[in-house]
Amino acid sequence: MSVLVAYEVHRYNAGKWEIQAIFDEKELALSEARRLETGLRAMETRVVEETHDETSKRTRSKTVYETPKVRSEQPAAAAPSKPTPKKKKASKPRDDIEPRANRPRPEQKKASGPSFWVIGLTFVLLVGAGGAALYALQHLG
Repeated sequence: MSVLVAYEVHRYNAGKWEIQAIFDEKELALSEARRLETGLRAMETRVVEETHDETSKRTRSKTVYETPKVRSEQPAAAAPSKPTPKKKKASKPRDDIEPRANRPRPEQKKASGPSFWVIGLTFVLLVGAGGAALYALQHLG
């Protein structure tokens, strides 16, 4: 039995929820949601766990996190706590989420400037050159 799990980070914008990002790991999704809440353009967020069972072809959605502000301040009619069900599409497999094995991994930011190894090698070469110069001055001069 193959079960795929994805965590969607949603943001509340102009009276509706929009998908902001999709993650394989729950902690990364929660971290991104909290980051969006505290940024310069703070926004209401939620994290929805999407579970797709390939054998039964069923998809289940569950809200695992929601901005406290949304729960306490939004009127029920303006921001429903659960997404409105769509017409019988929940039982079909989702085409917009690739299986976990096929998804590209997010790229890590590359450090700008020289790496630790380049700096270390430069230091060793400078110390070696200085030692050679001192040896040459002492024995040849």
